[in-house]
Parts: sequence; structure tokens; C-alpha cells
Amino acid sequence: MLIFYPRLSNENVLWSCDNCNDTAEVSCTDTNAVALVCMCDRQVHPECNRKWYYEGLYWNYKRNRNI
Repeated sequence: MLIFYPRLSNENVLWSCDNCNDTAEVSCTDTNAVALVCMCDRQVHPECNRKWYYEGLYWNYKRNRNI
């Protein structure tokens, strides 16, 4: 499962931590599914988006989409 975050009027993605509800704007034009390390516990949130970035699924998808 991937969590897709809303895009703001400036085209940034509004990420929120599923542990502490902290928020951040992420500049990412290719996807709304983001995962960041949050300062609340120094872990990636949301955990379900971890594979998308940190195990290479996003980069494999992006590379194959451009072939």
C-alpha cells in the first residue's frame, strides 16, 4: 500500500508524519507518495512508503517508465 499526499498550489507535496502529525512541504514533481525520516523517532514515515523510496521501487519505476 502507498499513501499519496495532497499537492499544494505551489506544486509541492504536503507530507505528514503518521506518528506525531508533523508536516513538511516536499518538492517532488514525479509522485505524491513520499516518505521522510521524522525527528520524532528518527524513523521513516509512513512506514508503508519506505519500500517505495528506500528499497529502490520508485527509482526502478522511474527508470522503466522512461525506456
